[in-house]
Amino acid sequence: MSKPVMILAATALLLSAAPLSAQDNVREACMPDIRQFCSAELGTFSREKVRACLIKNIRETSPACQAAAKAQRDAERSKKRES
Repeated sequence: MSKPVMILAATALLLSAAPLSAQDNVREACMPDIRQFCSAELGTFSREKVRACLIKNIRETSPACQAAAKAQRDAERSKKRES
């Protein structure tokens, strides 16, 4: 599998639990940071590992990634409250 396809597949796994707009925002904002800080985890295709890595390194990520991750977290919390 080519590296771009692997990255897209891993990103889809990472973001599959979030509302669609939050997923798109995190994918766009955080992919450079995920590639930089979590490249080994991307190769595992484990959403949990990539997400844990991103959370572990969130203070090192770009402001845009941090904002998108916060928005995703807030959307997930809101969705859980509605359930």
